[in-house]
Amino acid sequence: MGTSPFKANYGYKPIILLTLQQAIKISEIAKERAKILINLYKNLYKTAKLVQKCIRKYYNLKKSKGLDLKEGDKV
Repeated sequence: MGTSPFKANYGYKPIILLTLQQAIKISEIAKERAKILINLYKNLYKTAKLVQKCIRKYYNLKKSKGLDLKEGDKV
């Protein structure tokens, strides 16, 4: 019940040897990287939506409207 998620996943407790100054510097770097990842995700999401829209448009153009038969045609 008192196990950390890290220990549950990896089987050992992490050893943290950072001073406060190092932790602040790393957290600033982590914040910058998180912002970059968020922007990349947003761009990827927009691109995926655009591709999905183009594929849907292409599919709808190529989709068969049915057979071009008239009454009296032999099948």
